[in-house]
Amino acid sequence: MYKISINIFLKLFPYVCLALLIKTAVWLCESEYWWPTITSTGIITGVVGFGIAVLLGSKLSVVNGRLYSIEDAVCRIVGSLRIFVHKKNVSDDIKYWAQKFEKTLNDPTKEEIVEMRFQTNNLIKKLIEEGYDGPNLSGFSRDVSYVLHRSTAEIPIAYECFLTIINILYILLISLTVSGPSGFVAILIVVFVLMGAGVLIEDMDHPLDRNDSSLITVNLEPLRQFIEKK
Repeated sequence: MYKISINIFLKLFPYVCLALLIKTAVWLCESEYWWPTITSTGIITGVVGFGIAVLLGSKLSVVNGRLYSIEDAVCRIVGSLRIFVHKKNVSDDIKYWAQKFEKTLNDPTKEEIVEMRFQTNNLIKKLIEEGYDGPNLSGFSRDVSYVLHRSTAEIPIAYECFLTIINILYILLISLTVSGPSGFVAILIVVFVLMGAGVLIEDMDHPLDRNDSSLITVNLEPLRQFIEKK
């Protein structure tokens, strides 16, 4: 918990500093005679905030569904492997494939994914030669293809750009409309809420990244247990 909190703070720190810098510049200008007095922005603030909530909610729904669908597919793959592994002629091949599959999911580069597809085709050929040609094999092939495809999938860049632009506009709006010391409090809250949610959802958009700064990752424990027991 402590490590996760530190990682979140480190990711939000640049945004907080930038927002405070902007608010400080605005605060220094507020006392000048030429600075316009901005009032009655409640409707605009509410509309923009609602739009951001809808966009963040839609993105969260997509990435959350992808994360759990990958975990479910991995569980189905392990279930199929437990059936296939009883054939002695393919036992070593399945163990090697499972280790290669786990390695690929821990570092899903395009080269590794292409190689994993090649290894999967070879394993399927051997399983067919051993008499496996039923729903378990077809489900296994479908789930592996799905996981490999989803391992590098991301939210469309146009969606990301539009959400980023709206977040920036909303932060600028709060900086300009909330004057005085209360403006600093408001901007801190806005940055922590919006950028914090954005950072978490963006991290969920890469569920197979397992670097030190990752916050949310796919649970591959069923696959790991299968390899260890095998």
